[in-house]
Amino acid sequence: MFGERYFATRERLSAVVRGVRELAEDTGTETGPLADEDAFLAGLSEPFQFVVCGEINAGKSAFVNGLFGAPFCPSDVLPTTKEVQWIRYGRREFDERQSECLVHSFRDHEFLLDFSVVDTPGTNGISPEALEAIKTFLPDADLVFFVFPVTNPWGAATWNFVSDVASDLKDRMAVVLQLKDLRNDDDMKVMMGHIAELAVHKIGEAPEVFPVSGLQALEAKQQDPVRTLLYQESGYPALERYVSRKVSGSPKRREVLRGIRDSTAAVLRGIEDRMEIRRNTLDSDQGFLSDIETEVDRERELQAQRLAEKFSGLGEVFGEQAEKAARLLEERTTMWRSLWSLFHKDGTPAEIEKGLIEAVQEAIEGLASDDSEELVDVCRGHWQTVIPRVEERLEMPPPDFEKESQGFAGSKERFSKRLGGAARKAVVAQKIRGMLDSEMEERRGSLRKFVTATLLLIIGAGLLGSLQANLLAVALLVSALVVLTVGLLRARRSSRQLIAWFEERTSACRRPFAEHLAADYQEGVRGFFVEYATMFEGIRRHVADLKMKLKPQLDKWNNLFLELNAIDQDL
Repeated sequence: MFGERYFATRERLSAVVRGVRELAEDTGTETGPLADEDAFLAGLSEPFQFVVCGEINAGKSAFVNGLFGAPFCPSDVLPTTKEVQWIRYGRREFDERQSECLVHSFRDHEFLLDFSVVDTPGTNGISPEALEAIKTFLPDADLVFFVFPVTNPWGAATWNFVSDVASDLKDRMAVVLQLKDLRNDDDMKVMMGHIAELAVHKIGEAPEVFPVSGLQALEAKQQDPVRTLLYQESGYPALERYVSRKVSGSPKRREVLRGIRDSTAAVLRGIEDRMEIRRNTLDSDQGFLSDIETEVDRERELQAQRLAEKFSGLGEVFGEQAEKAARLLEERTTMWRSLWSLFHKDGTPAEIEKGLIEAVQEAIEGLASDDSEELVDVCRGHWQTVIPRVEERLEMPPPDFEKESQGFAGSKERFSKRLGGAARKAVVAQKIRGMLDSEMEERRGSLRKFVTATLLLIIGAGLLGSLQANLLAVALLVSALVVLTVGLLRARRSSRQLIAWFEERTSACRRPFAEHLAADYQEGVRGFFVEYATMFEGIRRHVADLKMKLKPQLDKWNNLFLELNAIDQDL
């Protein structure tokens, strides 16, 4: 079929229009004239209109049938077209009379989707009304064919009609010499020369002249495959090349194409502006989220740095539990417990360390629990400042704090257990048990000497008494009493010294104990805020999804832009 280039361009432009409209709707851009796609593209789907004129039995209907390869115009040796017949596409085939001289004919032929044909009665037997009906079609006609039979190409009626309308048709007319199969090539050359001379005389210029055989063209095209040789002999290849040039180069149709292209390009530019704003907004939104996350980081570091304020509290916890341990130590170093320890293994240092570890761990975990509640309050307070900003900036409701965080139960438990475990290690790191064991062993050694001396003096007194050395025996007993008294006084004094040493030692351990917890406290606080930061995942994902959605839109825009530019080059 002729006009492939135009129709290909039309289909490409229609596809671009649909793509631009869909992209405009996706991006929320005003679609403008593209909103009603059918109405906007109506100019593209308007069929090309061919008008065929000639005298009775000139072969007009056969010419049209050969052009389109289907016998939809009846042809015979007798006149068959008695009125102006406008042949258009219709799924249901019927004729609709508009007047005495005009009939609208609807035929289910595919080529009529793109072409309509005005078949006319013979110019040498036409009524004035029919002639006027023909003239109403000429201003909008894309091509007007004046058909002459080779048996009489000089018909005065047709040439008079040509002279009458030629100035309005300009380059939209051509002369067709039908029934070329009835003449040889030499005759046709001579005849075409005469036609050219006559045309110059009548209208001032020589139009395109095409010798053809409609019957041969129809027969060739109705075969499958097409009979190429017969088609070549029919003369239609040159005619159809001419029609293709006229269809593809039609100024009126190109103007329609350009108008649609320009309107589509305007919407496409609007989409570009919209997407650029959207892209900048999304970049800004990501910066907005980064600023909020920076706030979270600052708050995290601020809370971690509060450790300096917590040092005294952590040391106090250790000191309080050490005081309780000192009271236990005082109980274990009384006179009789001290004497008892000389003859039995003393587990006081281990017991004191164990009790101190458990008490300190429990107290530190309680302190950590209180601190974790404070951290939750800090996060909750910050989240309250985030909600209005996110709603205003991103136009989305942030997650519910309580539902999303679930009170940070996991973080609080981990924070408490982490500091509790660190407290155990911190107590052990002070090496209180080993030093206390050494101090108590030294005290026991001193007491053991007094007890041993006392026992030896008593034994000596007993031996002397048995030998009747009573004065010496009494002297030894008095000495034993003196040694024992000195030993007891020494035990009491050493007990006070030991307790004082323990208190001094544990007091000196307060700061090292707190410093030992520093790293774990800071990491625990950071862990809290790491979990808090996960509450922003949904918001970040929302922005990321919008950017991901924007990328295929950008790709589609680029493809439409390139295709529209390619169409522009064709135009």
